[in-house]
Amino acid sequence: MQQIILQPQTPDELRLVKQFAKVMKIKATTVKETPKARKKREILDGIERGLAEIKLHQKGKITLKTAQQVLDEL
Repeated sequence: MQQIILQPQTPDELRLVKQFAKVMKIKATTVKETPKARKKREILDGIERGLAEIKLHQKGKITLKTAQQVLDEL
């Protein structure tokens, strides 16, 4: 059988996922995320979001700021 890993972002989301698993009689295990693992996940999520923005820019759907515009904001 396949596994699905869900990462709820709020306590409400976690509660909802647990309730759904219980109603559907799906075996579910909760694993606490360590601070190191959380930081790694946040970094990887940021990279993925950046890559998605680049792909949208390449398709012409969004425009990105130039390096000069970013530096001017600082």
